[in-house]
Amino acid sequence: MSRKQTCTVVWIASAMTALLMTLSMATFADTFQVGPLNPEFQAWLETKGAADTNYGYIPSPVDWSHLRTSGGKGASIYASRFDWRDTDSLTPVKFQDDCGACWAFAACGVLEAWSLIHEEQTWDFSENHMKNTHGFVFGPCAGGNNDIATAYLARWTGPVSEADDPYNPDVHTSPPNVPPQKRLWSAPVFVDLENGEGDAHDPIKGAIMTYGPVSSAITWVESAFNPATSTYYYSGSSLENHAITIVGWDNTKVVPGAPFPGAWICKNSWGESFGESGYFYISYYDTKACKKATGFYSLTDPYSTEYVYQYDPLGLTVSTGGGSNTAYAANVFQARADETLVAVGTYARVDNTIYEIIIYNSGLVGSGFANPVATVSGTLQNAGYHMIPLPGGVPVTEGNTFTVRVKYTTPGWQHPIPLEAPIAGYAAPTAATGQSFISGNGNYFEDIQGYYAGGNVCIKAFAGYIAPPVPTVRIVGSPHAEIGTRVVLSSTVTNMTGTVTYVWFKDGTALPGAIAPEYIIPELEESHAGSYVLEATDESKGIYTSPPFVLEVLTEGALPVSGALQVAALALLAAGAVTLRRRVRPVTQDR
Repeated sequence: MSRKQTCTVVWIASAMTALLMTLSMATFADTFQVGPLNPEFQAWLETKGAADTNYGYIPSPVDWSHLRTSGGKGASIYASRFDWRDTDSLTPVKFQDDCGACWAFAACGVLEAWSLIHEEQTWDFSENHMKNTHGFVFGPCAGGNNDIATAYLARWTGPVSEADDPYNPDVHTSPPNVPPQKRLWSAPVFVDLENGEGDAHDPIKGAIMTYGPVSSAITWVESAFNPATSTYYYSGSSLENHAITIVGWDNTKVVPGAPFPGAWICKNSWGESFGESGYFYISYYDTKACKKATGFYSLTDPYSTEYVYQYDPLGLTVSTGGGSNTAYAANVFQARADETLVAVGTYARVDNTIYEIIIYNSGLVGSGFANPVATVSGTLQNAGYHMIPLPGGVPVTEGNTFTVRVKYTTPGWQHPIPLEAPIAGYAAPTAATGQSFISGNGNYFEDIQGYYAGGNVCIKAFAGYIAPPVPTVRIVGSPHAEIGTRVVLSSTVTNMTGTVTYVWFKDGTALPGAIAPEYIIPELEESHAGSYVLEATDESKGIYTSPPFVLEVLTEGALPVSGALQVAALALLAAGAVTLRRRVRPVTQDR
């Protein structure tokens, strides 16, 4: 079956307009108001009255456009080229066939790559299970997006093994009770900066280099693809309709038709006969592609004693607030057994969201909650979904009620509370009174059902033994550099909380004054050769040490042009981020 075969989805106009009646202007009492919907989603609703071509991507109603800040308006801090294909860290290209499941392939590609890069584990996760059990109102082959994938993973439905539910575009029911193979801890959202300067792509580049590939959306138009060069450039305004996995970038890649060089390196789901063995290059200057991306990171192994308390299986669909960047929300649960709460899951609607979590040994008492037993606070660096550990755990007693209350502070954003709410033609969650509560001041809480029927707050509580992801520290830079050149050694830290402090060492001795996330050598000398190590400490006061980074100083002109590009692209290998298990192909501009 040809990749050109598409999914044709017909939506009834009356179903399309139901959401638009009140949601974007809906109010909670006189203070709370639902935040703006994604304009792409609204346009998608309006255009689905007739048949439309879609390769499997549906715009999410969640608007992340406020993350597009102006940035530094300077040069990028990252290498000119980086490509995870140059290591053995990507799983084979797959084929979605005649089914709008590209979003599931893109998400599973991210999960599989993260497992290889960070755990050296080879997984083939089931796109079939993700498309069949996503839980939203449209069919398995009608499409999806990164927020749907996040909901599926955050509620612990998946990921499951391909062997347990093999891909079949014509099978729309998955086997029951298929066990998930991993637990998701983090699904951060990254957005390009709006300045258009050299650093405009740094948020997404940083995610790719630090964590691994990301899932993103494009507008696929056949005429915009150049098969001779495996390049893509679209300059129109049609809605996004396809999802891909970004695995790297090349600032020097020439894309015919684009105004300037530079392209994302993307893994597709149309088989290895497409493009460059299943990969292609999308211009930075494409008007629709790769402006926002999601990672699915920090996976841990499941345990039989684990349990998730939740009312939001469909995850974030809208958010609300009361005209301030601070608001409070709470979910009340009844303990199913004597067990220990070990983590809380929720969404950050902006980067650097400040949270305060309080666990109460009670339900609603009057207009508030009583008997606080634990408090945890911190800052979430990236917007998106996050699991937050509860140090030491919080015991709960079978049959008793307990409450998880979260104070959200979202700088510059006045809709801090994440909600799962009904949206006609998209999501149909259910809810009951006595589950979710909201407050503008943290003192007077009201049941959300009095304001928005069917809605719940996106707060989960996790019980049982859940091993949190292990913090890691790595040094990123070129391990070989010519004398007289400027060298920048950058830090990448994962799974660390709060303020991180740094100390750089060379050959076992602390470098005077070297306490920044980067160590810069303005002009390289022979004496700079040696073994560098970075120590990082977070609010837990644990000290985490990077693998040694060996810097070799070469004579001027020792590096050929292609070799210089190659060592920059493979900097993570020298830093111990991945283990090279096959010979690296020479890096050339056209690959």
